[in-house]
Amino acid sequence: MTPAPGGAAAEQRWPLVGRADTARHAVTLLRRSGAVVVVGSAGLGKSRLARLVLDRCGASGAVVARTAAGASPLAPPAVTALLADAGVGEAPSLDAAARALRALAGDRPTVLGVDDADRLSAADAALVRDLAERTGAGLLLTARPAAAAGSLWWQRRPITQLPLRPLPLAATAALLTAALGGPVDGMTVRGLWRAARGNPLVLRRLVGVGLTCGRLVAVRDVWSWRGAVGDPRRWCDLGAVGAEPLPEGGAEVLEYLAVAGPLPEAVLRAVVAGAALDALVGAGQVVRTAGAVLRPAHPLQVEGVLPSVGSLRRRRLFRDLVRAAHPDDDDRPDDAPVRAWWRLEAAEPVPPATLLAAARAALGAGRPVLAARLARPVPGHDGALLRAEALVALGRAADAERILRRLCLERPDDPRAAAARALNLFWGLSRTDEAAAEVERARRHVDRPDGSPALTVAAQAVALFTGGAFAPVDASGGGPLTRDVGEALRTYQLTFRGRPGQVCAERDPRPAPAAWTAVRMATLTCQTHALVLTGRLREGLAVARRHYARVLRGSRTEDAAPAAYAVGVAEWWSGRPARALPALREAYALADERTPFPLRVFIAGQYAVCLAALGEADRAGRILAELDDRVAPGSTLSDRAELDRVLVLAHGGRHAHAADRADRLAERYLAAGRLTTAVECAYLHVRLAPVRSAAAVRRLRAVVERCDSPLFEVFAEHAEALLRGRAAPLLRAAERFEALGYHGFALEAAAAAACDPAAPPAAGRARRRAAEHCAGHAPPWLPTPTTPARLTAREREVCELAAAGLRNGEIAQRLGISVRTVGNLLQLSYTKLAIGSRRHLAERLALAPLAAGGG
Repeated sequence: MTPAPGGAAAEQRWPLVGRADTARHAVTLLRRSGAVVVVGSAGLGKSRLARLVLDRCGASGAVVARTAAGASPLAPPAVTALLADAGVGEAPSLDAAARALRALAGDRPTVLGVDDADRLSAADAALVRDLAERTGAGLLLTARPAAAAGSLWWQRRPITQLPLRPLPLAATAALLTAALGGPVDGMTVRGLWRAARGNPLVLRRLVGVGLTCGRLVAVRDVWSWRGAVGDPRRWCDLGAVGAEPLPEGGAEVLEYLAVAGPLPEAVLRAVVAGAALDALVGAGQVVRTAGAVLRPAHPLQVEGVLPSVGSLRRRRLFRDLVRAAHPDDDDRPDDAPVRAWWRLEAAEPVPPATLLAAARAALGAGRPVLAARLARPVPGHDGALLRAEALVALGRAADAERILRRLCLERPDDPRAAAARALNLFWGLSRTDEAAAEVERARRHVDRPDGSPALTVAAQAVALFTGGAFAPVDASGGGPLTRDVGEALRTYQLTFRGRPGQVCAERDPRPAPAAWTAVRMATLTCQTHALVLTGRLREGLAVARRHYARVLRGSRTEDAAPAAYAVGVAEWWSGRPARALPALREAYALADERTPFPLRVFIAGQYAVCLAALGEADRAGRILAELDDRVAPGSTLSDRAELDRVLVLAHGGRHAHAADRADRLAERYLAAGRLTTAVECAYLHVRLAPVRSAAAVRRLRAVVERCDSPLFEVFAEHAEALLRGRAAPLLRAAERFEALGYHGFALEAAAAAACDPAAPPAAGRARRRAAEHCAGHAPPWLPTPTTPARLTAREREVCELAAAGLRNGEIAQRLGISVRTVGNLLQLSYTKLAIGSRRHLAERLALAPLAAGGG
């Protein structure tokens, strides 16, 4: 994390975003001497839009006079201010003022602008209206919505209302990017957009608070908000703009929602005034979600309420909730953890066994925050272990390690504590050696270690990514963490050991709630990758985008990195690195200790490869060098990083070196049984060195036959076609890739097909289509037709006539040369054009340059 570069200058870079159409429409109307009123709430940019419109009118030649209604009764009359702004001195009467303004304008149009026109005095309003009518000037006004809805002075003439709406999400993202001078991660954009409700002024003040408090920082070139958006200490800076007044009793409603989170509507109605709640819901300040649960619509409202809720008030609020709960609610598994927490916060006695059971239920239901709260007051080993597991699930790896280390020293024979610590050390803290040592220590102290699902899963989690002996895992019978990690391991194992098709077939569209959400997101990312690896790229991209959108709608920032990575991977495989880069950059910036360690390695490597493909090989090399310090040599992750290095070399132009390393890496993966990546390496080797890859092509075909991916079949066909160098099979491979959406591979196959002298015109068309889909990107190893030798003018002339269908005798007669000379010239041209007959002359002549001054 680095300080916010340019933070002080950000205040100077707030452009007017999302108002271009409104501005153009207003300028068009004013040029026709029309009347326009821009209507919008405070902070939406009415005044800035009006200034922009008047500036454009002035730049086009109009005489522009502007003023703003003054709140002070001592402010000068509006007409005097308008004349002064236009450069006209004081006039003794309205007629004189109109004559002076007309004389100044001459043949040019005149535009009068009044900001906050609804605040003009009646006298000034009448004068401005009369001045506009006597001069034929266009009239631009701004006003608040409530005032614009009334019968006001400007409505006595035809006038067009241009309402300003809150900025949509996309415009907010553009505004933040421009203001901060760099990309902003999606979670931050959405959080600020929700907090500001699309109000640019509130957004600007939020950004100022974030920069001042150190919440909004630049992390690896991406701006990110750390923690909850907003800051209660600075509410006074934010609440003045766009804050809606609360109805009577509304503050109490928000207090309950602030301390307890979203609440069932029946419970909330039992403790607050129904009229106040209805008013908040009707005004959109409280929203009703699925299951009749109510939550605040605006997070800043809650943050504004919390500082005023003291400990005694908080306790009373929870006591009210406990009394309002139905007596049978504790018997429902979904409600029991929440009810236990309410009783705990209300300072009511709750038996430790009840708290422990509620904490286990909360963790199993995917609510680790609640589980940690419930387990904290439970004394003894079990309470501490459950709290540590909840902290692991929350990504608070350092806090969890402090507890787990103590528990493992006190009870070295507890396999569950050892398993949790091993997982936390490796997947959370990236301390691979210590994680492996913890597994071995536990195996020595635990009776029947193989009988513990938790310890077995932890051991396999370390082995899968460190090169140790790995076997299929059975997570049944383990706890919530074991379940999530076991699912992830199985998905990774199948995907990268040649069975991505099986992963797709078993993918559950509605999985059970996750305790360790970051691991679940890693599993979903791997499942998306499996779709890509089986030829279902478009489906994989759609799934990745849905996951990413769902993450942004939630509040788990730890899920954002895996979700963005999945989008970037799918875009990369489609052959569009420029579109993959923003998602991969965001994933790289957000990946931290809460992101499972293996996924951090994958994210960094894929981001480096994407940078190299876009011409930043040096920067990519620095990122991969950083991985060397975190990845154990000889491990599975080290091999994965090696493949990324090979790709960086290839995209950096070192094709031969990359081809040799890809060949060796394919053998290494094949020996380890990691068939999917062996296919990737062997296929890359063939694409980089097709002339000398006969053995690699046979090896690729043999490995593909052991996998279940239809896409790998196309890889093998492409490789075999490359080896033969014939246009027809290459073109078929290009068409199959194109139909599946893998436009980068389609471009390579079509380009190779076009290099065949016998290639049909369809090869060139396929290449152009693929290049268009790839948005101009092409790998540096893309095959290109050999540049033909330059034809002399006479050779060119003979060839063009032959390509037009003339026979040798006809050419000789037309050019006044012998038939033998025509034949000799054609043979020389065939050699230069690398063709065998006149059948291919027409296409090759389009590529053949003319020798300078040749004859």
